[in-house]
Amino acid sequence: MLGSTHLLFSLLLGSFWFNFSAPESLLAKIAFAAFLLIGTFLPDIDIKLPVKHRGIFHTIWPIVLILVLNAIFSDYLPFSIAALALGYGIHVATDAMTPYGIAPLWPFHKQRIKGPVRTGSLLELGIASAIIVVILIGGI
Repeated sequence: MLGSTHLLFSLLLGSFWFNFSAPESLLAKIAFAAFLLIGTFLPDIDIKLPVKHRGIFHTIWPIVLILVLNAIFSDYLPFSIAALALGYGIHVATDAMTPYGIAPLWPFHKQRIKGPVRTGSLLELGIASAIIVVILIGGI
C-alpha cells in the first residue's frame, strides 16, 4: 500500500475509535492524533534498517509490545499509546491486503495473509477514493 492509503485508512478507522472513546482535553486529542499518525508509519521503519521489509515490523509482536506499554503507562497517557497501537495495526492490516501480504506470527509461523490490492494500482486508488468520500460524507 502507498503511504497515502495507509494514512486514509488510519484517519477513517481512527476517527471511529476516537468518536467512540474521545479524550476530554485538547492536549489528549492532539496526543491521540499524533500517536495515531506515528503508529501508521512506524512499521515501515524497516525500510531504513538492515532488516527485511515486512519482516518482524509487520507482525503482531510490535503491536503486543505497544499494548503492554499501554497497560503500564495508561494512567499517564490513557489514549496516546493505544492510538499508537491502532495506527500500527491498521498499517499492518492494510499491507495484508496486498499480494505480498504479511506473516503476522513470524518467526513462529510463516503463513502469509495476502490480498488482491497491488500497490499503486487502480484498485488501491479506488479504495482510497472511497475512503475520502466516506470521510467527506461522514463529516469525520
